[in-house]
Amino acid sequence: MVKRNKILFRNIDWRIVVIYMIMIFFGCMNLYSVSPEKAEKQLIWILLSFFFIFIIFLFKPIHYKHITPFLFLFTLFLLIGVFFFGKNVNGSKSWYVFGSISFQPSELAKISTSLMIAHIMSQENIENNNKALLHISIILMLPSFLILLQPDPGSSIVFSSFLLTLYREGLSISFILYFLFYILLFVVSITLSPWIVILFLFISFIFFFFFKKNLSFIDLFFYIFLFISFSVFSFFSPFVFQKFFKQHHKDRINILFQNEFDRKYRDNVGYNLLYSKTAIGSGKFFGKGYQKGTVTKGKFVPEQHTDYIFCTVGEEWGFIGSIILIIFYLLFISRIYFLSERQKNIFGRIFGYSVGNIFFIHLIINLGMVMGLFPTIGIVLPFFSYGGSSLWSFTVLLFIFIRIDASDQTSLI
Repeated sequence: MVKRNKILFRNIDWRIVVIYMIMIFFGCMNLYSVSPEKAEKQLIWILLSFFFIFIIFLFKPIHYKHITPFLFLFTLFLLIGVFFFGKNVNGSKSWYVFGSISFQPSELAKISTSLMIAHIMSQENIENNNKALLHISIILMLPSFLILLQPDPGSSIVFSSFLLTLYREGLSISFILYFLFYILLFVVSITLSPWIVILFLFISFIFFFFFKKNLSFIDLFFYIFLFISFSVFSFFSPFVFQKFFKQHHKDRINILFQNEFDRKYRDNVGYNLLYSKTAIGSGKFFGKGYQKGTVTKGKFVPEQHTDYIFCTVGEEWGFIGSIILIIFYLLFISRIYFLSERQKNIFGRIFGYSVGNIFFIHLIINLGMVMGLFPTIGIVLPFFSYGGSSLWSFTVLLFIFIRIDASDQTSLI
């Protein structure tokens, strides 16, 4: 047992552990600038996360594979239960509250879904296997749909990161392109008249048929079906947007196409984005210095300790500090991909890619939010944003994978 533990300790990828430690330390420092009280709480949660890491290493990787179906079912139970026993926070019923302790089951869903995807795909190859692809689609849609109903569209969007995992395992790039096109079509359809969008689609398809030679009947039927589905989706997008989106969700999307500096928006829906850009821009090249950010100290940016924590980095550490932080994140995510690729068991590889993709989409969307490239949808910056649930979920995701990687690469035992 002692010998096995020594080998396990030696096989841990310490480079990724060091990057993790640097990021949570730097994250707590920046949080202290925003709110010393919240930074103290965050420090307690960081210390508790070390306890979770210890528990994670007590289990063998094969145990995670065995408990995965039960953990996934338990997560679905929690996601359903939150509609009945959850607390409404900021218009979203997505939290369980027990006294001073709160828990967001969508964070657990990221872990259990990552494990479940790895569990199923380690047994079924999705390449040219429609049955396996159907199973995976159901696994992904169940938690994301329940989270969307809360409504928490931000956490639901995170599940789109699994498309990158499926692409690595053989999913055609066409599926991802269709997914991205539907998002683009939705955004365009709620800003322009759907009839204009449909007319543009019709002209595009006419040009395509004109230049495409020797189309078979099946191909012709497929492209006509695509045109009809795109047109129907475009026509109903404004209706869905108006009827099923909360007003604050609609405002956050609409402001992306408006000028937040306009007096009409700067004191209401454009306020967050206006001061977010102001804080980042005021840092200039080298920043104002630690705890010297005037926008941060003035608490002008709402939710700066969670969704908008990057504003503090931009203001106090400037362009240089922001770029260094982004480089650290990219090194961190790249290391996860590298470790995933070297796994000799399929379960470890797929789980590793899922972990890396979740971190990647959180990084991209959070940076896009604070710079006005993406609507504010509650996507936190890993290891920087305030919150125990998110910190623990990211830590558990990462260290389950580190535990798998540190084990014998030829088995899960």
